[in-house]
Amino acid sequence: MKKLLLPWLATLLFTSCQKEITGDKALDESGGADANKQAKVAICHYDAVTRSSKTIEVSQNASSGHLSHGDILGDCSAVLTTICDQDWMVKNLDVTTYRNGDPIPQVTDPSVWTALTTGAWCYYDNNLSNGAIYGKLYNWYAVNDSRGLAPIGWHVPSHAEWTILSNCLGGYAIAGGKMKSTGTLEGGTGLWLSPNTGSTNSSGFTARPSGIRMGGFAIDFASINRGAYWWSNTDYSTERAWSRRVDFQQTILDWGIGIASGEPAFLKLNGMAVRCVRD
Repeated sequence: MKKLLLPWLATLLFTSCQKEITGDKALDESGGADANKQAKVAICHYDAVTRSSKTIEVSQNASSGHLSHGDILGDCSAVLTTICDQDWMVKNLDVTTYRNGDPIPQVTDPSVWTALTTGAWCYYDNNLSNGAIYGKLYNWYAVNDSRGLAPIGWHVPSHAEWTILSNCLGGYAIAGGKMKSTGTLEGGTGLWLSPNTGSTNSSGFTARPSGIRMGGFAIDFASINRGAYWWSNTDYSTERAWSRRVDFQQTILDWGIGIASGEPAFLKLNGMAVRCVRD
């Protein structure tokens, strides 16, 4: 009897295993089908051969690969503008890590911020809600860090590249007006205080009045809604670096104390926005 039962049990076990394998395979195939149905996202894709960008749609899984090669998340018309031969992002930088993944410290305490000679970031007035509108403010030590502040495929513009932009827009005296976002805070149509002189945003640069962290002064934060300030990657002296600003009462794209002085006003310990340009 035992000899007769063994073949029967073997057949039963084999059939049972086959059913389980078939069921698992069906589940795997079902899972794969669901994965293939994942939502598409818009990517502003850069073609290095033609030096042009176009909007494409890719799966969410594929988006990280595009971003790691210098593409930007979003429709091209909403995330970059081409001014002469320069591609500029239309929003201020908003990262918390260097290019290699190392964290950049967030520093809120003004005395700690002032004493730094290494990279750091903050929100204007240490208020998270300002970050969504204006991006982050960085000291120049973060800009100059060898690990890279800008995403792959991009960099913080040099003093010379800011000058190229200025000249392209008709010179420093009027370039700022062509860069500023339009509307006024009082009118409910913008972020700038009135009068927001000469603002047309004809360049598409979309400058927003992100303000500045002074550091080392009686006032820690200043000029939100009054001025936009950006770093260059170019050193000037032990304490200062080249930068740019636009103001709510002028159309000038200035570099600090004033164009006439030829000297940047801003200290490396100041906190300012960063706008990236294509490599």
